Amino acid sequence: MVRVITQETFDDVVKENVAEFDMEYAEAVREAKEQFEQQGVNLANIVISEKESHEVLDALKLLAPASTNEQKLEGLESITKCCRDDLAQRVMATNNGAYSFLLRLASSSEKEEVRVAALGCLSVVMDTNPDHLENQGISLMEEVLLDDKLITHALDWLLVCCVRHEGNRQRVVNSDVLQATYNIAKAGEREHLLRVKRVWVAIVQDDDIRVPFGKAHDTARELVESYEALRILTKSLTKFSSDTELMCLSLSALASLSVRNEYCQEVVDQGGLQFIHDILLNHTHQEDLVTRSLTLMKVLAGNDKVKSEIAKGGGLPLILNAIDIHILKGVIVEQGLQAVTAICLRQPDNSKQVMEAEGANLITTAMARHPKHRRVQAACAAAIRNIVSRDRILGQPFVDLGVEDLLNEALKLHGDQVGDTLRSALRDLDLKVELKCRWTGTNAGISKDQNES
Repeated sequence: MVRVITQETFDDVVKENVAEFDMEYAEAVREAKEQFEQQGVNLANIVISEKESHEVLDALKLLAPASTNEQKLEGLESITKCCRDDLAQRVMATNNGAYSFLLRLASSSEKEEVRVAALGCLSVVMDTNPDHLENQGISLMEEVLLDDKLITHALDWLLVCCVRHEGNRQRVVNSDVLQATYNIAKAGEREHLLRVKRVWVAIVQDDDIRVPFGKAHDTARELVESYEALRILTKSLTKFSSDTELMCLSLSALASLSVRNEYCQEVVDQGGLQFIHDILLNHTHQEDLVTRSLTLMKVLAGNDKVKSEIAKGGGLPLILNAIDIHILKGVIVEQGLQAVTAICLRQPDNSKQVMEAEGANLITTAMARHPKHRRVQAACAAAIRNIVSRDRILGQPFVDLGVEDLLNEALKLHGDQVGDTLRSALRDLDLKVELKCRWTGTNAGISKDQNES
């Protein structure tokens, strides 16, 4: 178990070293640091400075209402510099009132240059430290998102507040902030659109471990049904077809928002699938684009009609070609085979297409090239299972290529984590497999009468 202390505890020990042992301040700091480290205390959350005052706290004093604009700008610059790469400094700043100071400086009562600097400082101070956002902050966010000169900084602040924080995401959803992001996205200015897409991706994640259930699905529905997010994203793919960064973000956002059957179909109807095919045909060596295209293809294939459209449009050979070109890139192989798995689910005709395109050779090669990559092994096994489950004749090429040994070796290395997937592939190939019975029904308190009934 990791041991931690508060900043106050550390500072008290430093003061004690100075007062009782007549140490110089710098020496007292070094001594305190050494003492705690010897005790196994993790000091990652502690600001350790051999000066008698902390720079970030001195800078906060410059943000007082009576300070001049020059002093405020100096203080904001110093806080931003201290906090940019140091979480401990951010926590110290917010614990000493930085959030309230920065909200005041970002309000309309201050000069524009001070507001810009304050919003930039807020983004830095609240990065991975967003717990302080409350209704006053949301109101300010709504205000600054309407100001053309502040939109960029406001969106950066909004993003850091939404990352891995379900409470903040719900505050945003229950305000007018989503409407503001929609208006900004409709305007289509590149830098703003880039940031809106990042916000949309962050706000529909379910990654806050502090809450048992998030509302990512409901938020995605609202973005799609109330704010035309899918239409805006697919349209931007065409408008910015030469901008790799924007295309990657559009593909990621589409994958995050296509959470329902009809949404997948909507993306296809608006040309999203054809755009993916074009990327896999004409941009095969751009790894980020290929990876995100394969991820979106996997998501869209959750719709059975889309599965057929992918196959009819020549999507399967394009996916297999992308995997073949990037066979040494575990992430691309994984995403590509997950797409194959989804497209072949309950679709024997699609499975035949994969096999006709030398899919068996490609999948077994991927397994052989990435023996220690658990997710690749799982993706390969899942693809094999879905390909052969409805047509066992398709399994013979895998057997001839030695897939049994590959699957058994993967079981030895990764059986604790993806064993069921690997065993299901062996089972559907009619190969020897030891299936585990998780529960036999014994010792469960079932009475004889209940069992007989």
